[in-house]
Amino acid sequence: IRDSPKTPSSVCSVIAGTQIKLMKKNELQLQRSPKDPQNPAQDKSQSPTNYSKRRSAKPQIVANIRNTYYRIVKEVMEHDLGWQLTNEPEDDAVPTTKEWDVYWHDIAISSEMLGRLKSFQKVNHFPGMQSLARKDFLCKNLTRMRTAYPKEYSFFPHTWLLPSEWSEFKKQFTGKPKTFIVKPEAASQGRGIFLIRNLTSLHAGERSVVQRYIDKPYLIDRLKFDLRIYVLIYGCDPYRLFMYREGLARLATEHYVAPKEKNMKNQFIHLTNYAINKTNENYEFNTEEDRANTGHKRSLQFVWDYIKKNGGNADKVQKRIKKCIVKTFCSVQPYLSRIYKEAQPNDFANNKCFEILGFDILIDHKLKPWLLEVNHAPSFNVDSPFDHRVKFGLLKDTFRLIRVSGEKRLKYYKKIGEQCRAVKTVSYTHLRAHETGRNLVCRLLLEKKKKKKKNTEKKNKTKKKQK
Repeated sequence: IRDSPKTPSSVCSVIAGTQIKLMKKNELQLQRSPKDPQNPAQDKSQSPTNYSKRRSAKPQIVANIRNTYYRIVKEVMEHDLGWQLTNEPEDDAVPTTKEWDVYWHDIAISSEMLGRLKSFQKVNHFPGMQSLARKDFLCKNLTRMRTAYPKEYSFFPHTWLLPSEWSEFKKQFTGKPKTFIVKPEAASQGRGIFLIRNLTSLHAGERSVVQRYIDKPYLIDRLKFDLRIYVLIYGCDPYRLFMYREGLARLATEHYVAPKEKNMKNQFIHLTNYAINKTNENYEFNTEEDRANTGHKRSLQFVWDYIKKNGGNADKVQKRIKKCIVKTFCSVQPYLSRIYKEAQPNDFANNKCFEILGFDILIDHKLKPWLLEVNHAPSFNVDSPFDHRVKFGLLKDTFRLIRVSGEKRLKYYKKIGEQCRAVKTVSYTHLRAHETGRNLVCRLLLEKKKKKKKNTEKKNKTKKKQK
């Protein structure tokens, strides 16, 4: 019997002839019920604790961290949630002593790995998520949706894929000069990004993604910024999406000036990538965990408060961002669900994969959000106390939402053990009473292989004799 403040003030329960009343101050008042002449054992003094059911210890959750180097992931799993960590391989061909419940990958996974997962296992990536993470695939999917729904998909800047759309891109240089931003197809952290205003700085055969540059962004302290919004996807058919309330606002390190030929090469003005701006001498790190209103990396709540102070409607901006995220996922839903069902056709729970995505969103001077790109492997490096607080809470909430339990692993192997006994793959004399779970299954499989070898050897001998 556990006393908790959630219990009502007057609750009565009868347990084996003893009437227990839970009073307001969590005091127990025992009143013996009338004796039963047919039950002489009732005369013995019995305390309520004799009748309370003892809960068996829950099995510990095992997480595989073989392919991650982020310390904060290990910190949340081991120190905060109390999980057990292992570095063993995930291949089923190799017998492991500690089978994992959750596998954390820093890179994408294949559909073959998803097909090898058991009913109790989870992995932190969806196969096929490159359809959103790669800049060229994101452009193809969103432009295809824009042709069908031009008003609904106007949150993505006009983009061209070179060299396939070179002829269409040439038409943009008629009339007033325009600014474009050139990005590699599959790069990150601002590598290979530059601005252009003419075609002389581009090669006709070079593969790249060219996007219309938003030259009038919303500014904070005269600095350009973008938002890193974290979204958890936990199921693709149907979608289960969770948007994290806290995020990061990444500011540039030099005052913004409209792009001209003199300042176009200055990345500290026009780019907001953290990997680029941290190399500037003017970059300020957040020295305190709770002070998210200073430095060049600030919180989402600070941005919403800043917009409200300057007369903007922050709630409307947040609703637009949510719609932008949902519509982006809708453009690839059939593709993701098809790959998932091909790898796991019998998973009706739709809960083997989960993934944290980083949406980079820019707000212009009219408070309209623009989707720049999607990151399927956002960085979990920690460089400041504020950065640690945001990412620690993000990982902790994510692991709680996916609802991992070690009991599912035990039930899974218990069923397999019962099936092996029912089919009588091995005689009962060979089964040990203390063997359960994976050890039993591995031993049964080894004995099967030995029997097959013996049978093949006997057949070969008989064939030789007949010859």
